[in-house]
Amino acid sequence: MILSLLLVGGAVYFINLQRQVQRLAGLPPEAQAPALMEEPAFEASAPRKNVTLFFASGEVDGRLEVEEREIYASDEVTLEAKQILVALIKGSLIGNLPALPPETRLREVYWAEGGLLVVDITGDASVRHPGGITGEVSSIYSVVNSLTYNLPAVSEVQILIDGAEAETLAGHIDLRRPLPQDLSMTALKNEDGEMESTGLQEY
Repeated sequence: MILSLLLVGGAVYFINLQRQVQRLAGLPPEAQAPALMEEPAFEASAPRKNVTLFFASGEVDGRLEVEEREIYASDEVTLEAKQILVALIKGSLIGNLPALPPETRLREVYWAEGGLLVVDITGDASVRHPGGITGEVSSIYSVVNSLTYNLPAVSEVQILIDGAEAETLAGHIDLRRPLPQDLSMTALKNEDGEMESTGLQEY
């Protein structure tokens, strides 16, 4: 009976979460104007903070390397998230591989309840992706880890493509559910002091 209740509760939670993502995404993709974003504007005197970005290593296959950046600090999670994502799209400064294809553009970032951040990027992230399961995992967790590691309020990230839920980024990894932080591909440790993999679900 307890197991049945847990299964039902989990199913209800997942359905509600998916409805929340769909509500945040708003209109169907064909009805949305791709309001492409650059970094939010701040006063030059605004306070700044250091953040850690994750990029695929150009030397070790399947490894994520860290790079430090400086962004403007804000009380709004989405404003810091947009700066992090724009920096990721611009790419590595020290020779690591791109997190996403350089043609990718940020459409919008939505902040939901329960620590969920929804990231909406253009289809270039998918159609121009070089492919391969390792490269796809690296791209996904460059985004997920860069956001969850630097924004304590964010516990999960869901990636939308052109305003809609995407089955995959490049044919392998299921993107239809929010993804938590996974530092198993890095030399860093999670909040529990462990480098524990969450286990990505293949499509």
